[in-house]
Amino acid sequence: MIAQPLDSPTTVALPGRTTFRLGAFATDTPVFLAPMAGFTNAAMRRMCHHFGAALTYTEMVNVNGIMLASDKTWHLLETLPDEGPVMAHLYGTEPELFAAAAARVTALGRFVGIDLNAGCPMRKITCNGAGAALMKQPALIGKIVAAMVQATTLPVTVKTRVGPRPDQVVVQEILHAVEEAGGAALTIHGRFATQEHSGEVHLPLLAEVKRVSRIPIIGNGGILTAADAQQMFQETGVDAVMIARGATGNPWIFQEIAALFGGAAVSDFRKCETVRGGSGRGRLHDLAEIRRVLEMHMASELALHHQIRAHFRLPSHALSPDLAAVATFRCHLFRYLHGLAGSAYVRGQLNHLRTLDDIRAALDGCFEREAQARAHATALAAYDARGMAESFAAGATGEE
Repeated sequence: MIAQPLDSPTTVALPGRTTFRLGAFATDTPVFLAPMAGFTNAAMRRMCHHFGAALTYTEMVNVNGIMLASDKTWHLLETLPDEGPVMAHLYGTEPELFAAAAARVTALGRFVGIDLNAGCPMRKITCNGAGAALMKQPALIGKIVAAMVQATTLPVTVKTRVGPRPDQVVVQEILHAVEEAGGAALTIHGRFATQEHSGEVHLPLLAEVKRVSRIPIIGNGGILTAADAQQMFQETGVDAVMIARGATGNPWIFQEIAALFGGAAVSDFRKCETVRGGSGRGRLHDLAEIRRVLEMHMASELALHHQIRAHFRLPSHALSPDLAAVATFRCHLFRYLHGLAGSAYVRGQLNHLRTLDDIRAALDGCFEREAQARAHATALAAYDARGMAESFAAGATGEE
């Protein structure tokens, strides 16, 4: 099965910003999709590119798995047609392995650059000295970057955090190591490793790094709305922003950022003003639009699994492309439905969602409940507005 191209992606230049360049890659819309384990496969990257993400990243890919020719590892490096520019996001600890892996990744001809993970705080990554554990060894980060720079013609970048914990702000040392080793850019998640993915994003620290940096700085962390992206640009001066959880089940965020910089009112994108319950997930979209995007995403998931089956000799017990697509899509499904009245209904059907048609049937029930909730809310709003008008009229005539 050949993946069909999507419609032309959203591309809107952000006014007042210079062109962001990374090797052969250049964009006037420096808003990127962050690497996220379990999420940013080719299907999600393709969706986010369609909605305006100028650059996307693979999931975390183990350099040991690359060198051992692990099929599961190489599946993570699959790309789909028209998913746009992609960075290969690697993790590990040994400079020699990174160099060899970088050469193999480069030979694929699929990627515009190679990114080193030096910020993931998850125990299964840090227990082997990788991810955020590398922050304690800026010199080793420099050696890894230098080894990859020597092994590839692609730009080499690093993704890290401001430090392991509040009393260890090491990002300046990491910046120096990356610059000296020939790194092309540095992405900084503005939280400490101990914060994981919650709590304050330390924008002043990002601004301080940007002020002294000789290479582009990409800001990351806490961007759930277009207004958050604008705040990070304005308060830090970073060259680009990178969106992670704010894009899960919400590819529209890239369009909304472009709209905001194109002149839309900031209040249109404030966190707690639009989605029921003040979840900060952006605007409440038309149900037909949500279904359209869900179908696009499911089609991309299915195309990816057909492609994996065509490129690799899978074991006999491997799931069919349809079943595999369901397995990988379910984590996205509930994020698309977040805040909808019918999402609990779909969650209750979880154990019965075995095929894409099962998902479509569950969506019918979800959207029916959400449509009823929206009609009820509209009726209540009309009733309240009518009551206010009648009260105003009574007051104007002096009636008691």
